[in-house]
Amino acid sequence: MNEGSLERRYRRLLAWYPQPYRSEQEEEILAVLMAGAERGQRRPRLAEAADVIKSAVGMRLWPARSGPEQRDLADGLAVFSLVAPLFLLAVDVLQVALPYRLPGAPFLPPVLAHREIGGMSLLRVHFFDIAVGCQVIIAVIVLLGLRWLALVAIPGSVVFWAASSWWIPWMPYPLQLITAGVYLLEMAALLASPGPRRGRGLVTWRHAVVLLLAAGAVQGFALWYAATARRIWAQLPNPSVRVYLGVGVALAVAAVVLAVVLRLNRYFLLVFAAACYPYAVQLGFSAFRQDPLGRPTPAYLLVLFLPPVLFALGIVFTAAARLRARAPAKPASPA
Repeated sequence: MNEGSLERRYRRLLAWYPQPYRSEQEEEILAVLMAGAERGQRRPRLAEAADVIKSAVGMRLWPARSGPEQRDLADGLAVFSLVAPLFLLAVDVLQVALPYRLPGAPFLPPVLAHREIGGMSLLRVHFFDIAVGCQVIIAVIVLLGLRWLALVAIPGSVVFWAASSWWIPWMPYPLQLITAGVYLLEMAALLASPGPRRGRGLVTWRHAVVLLLAAGAVQGFALWYAATARRIWAQLPNPSVRVYLGVGVALAVAAVVLAVVLRLNRYFLLVFAAACYPYAVQLGFSAFRQDPLGRPTPAYLLVLFLPPVLFALGIVFTAAARLRARAPAKPASPA
């Protein structure tokens, strides 16, 4: 048995574990693995590798309860569960306050010339006011700390937004995506964290500033999408289109930089990024003059929502596994 080569491979495998754990337990685990190796074995067995990776990934996602990593994760989810509905409300307010108006052109019919996309006209759309009303109700429920009531209200709101997207005119499709993505991770955070009541004690002005910048970036990208989503509109001589894109990029970069400088909870930022993933993917397709969201295929919907769904399921399953591990063992029955 080439012990030197096998030991190096075992050490690369153990690198999956967090550094604090490796510094304390690596040599002991390595000794056990080497003692159980067979004669002539050159690399870790498949079962060993799978067991180590499963344990290491679970340790990184949901560390020991008493450790600081565990508290950071629980606190990050609690903060997200509180501020995510408020972020969606900020996005809706900007959608009404900052509309996009089609420029006039000779080949446009009068009904489309200078047509407003978004803006105050949305308040006269019946389905839009109901959808925003649902978001206001969910935000109030979360602020009151009613976790289980929010878990019931959120699916109903998402279904309504999906159904009403065909009835809300001049509404950029990506806003539906960010609503679905945020609510998907919101439900996972409500299930797997101490809840919004804990989040109320953790939220500061720093979270408000970063989320307002992020909401501004969403609106900038939404205006750019509205100006370029239709081919006939994209042909219009309108230099403001690039301005919208530049504003969106600048605000998004500012939000990321400020979140790092202000040292916001990294788990909160990770969950927030997962919630924005479908929105970012759609904008990426739009940048190449592609708009598959108009008639989405099952494959495209899978690309949009499979990563955040798996992320949300991972949060919930690891939380459930930790709860089972902390449950006291039943005493053995007498013989």
